[in-house]
Amino acid sequence: MTSFRHFLVDTEAAEVAELAVVLPILFTLIFAIFSFGRAYNVYATVTRAAQEGARVAVTPACATCTTFTCGGTGSFYPCDATVAKAVTDAMKASNVDTSATRIVASSAPTVTSCNPPQPSRPCSQTNNIHVCRGVVLNSSSSTHPQACGTVVQFQYDYQFLPIPFVPSITRHMTARGQMWMEY
Repeated sequence: MTSFRHFLVDTEAAEVAELAVVLPILFTLIFAIFSFGRAYNVYATVTRAAQEGARVAVTPACATCTTFTCGGTGSFYPCDATVAKAVTDAMKASNVDTSATRIVASSAPTVTSCNPPQPSRPCSQTNNIHVCRGVVLNSSSSTHPQACGTVVQFQYDYQFLPIPFVPSITRHMTARGQMWMEY
């Protein structure tokens, strides 16, 4: 206790002033690092969720189906509502707010005729999640044939945690997952 009292007596005002200047800057820097780390975690989560949705979308509902699924839409693949549920479930598993999703403002991917036939509505939106089936995933070449697949995409509005002395920042993270069709 005497060493602490000795420190207080020997301390000049310069050290206290330096501490008053450096401490808020240090805390702001630490908080900014934490906030950007969280943003990266959310970005990885929504990207993984889009990939999970694409995986679900290209996996046939059953191996021996004799009738079409999804109310006669002409597909043996899961409904778009099932795909959207897979996306939201992946986001909820990581405690990411699913209400911050919104539809991607960009145009839909190019849809072609693939085998097996795709639904009559190849692109649709469910819960702000855009699902496009029968999309060309690569350009054909002499060594690789053209591949058809499914693209699942959406935007996520991420609001950074409030950092002292910095205005509130919101960024739109675009998540896109694509998979080849399984026949």
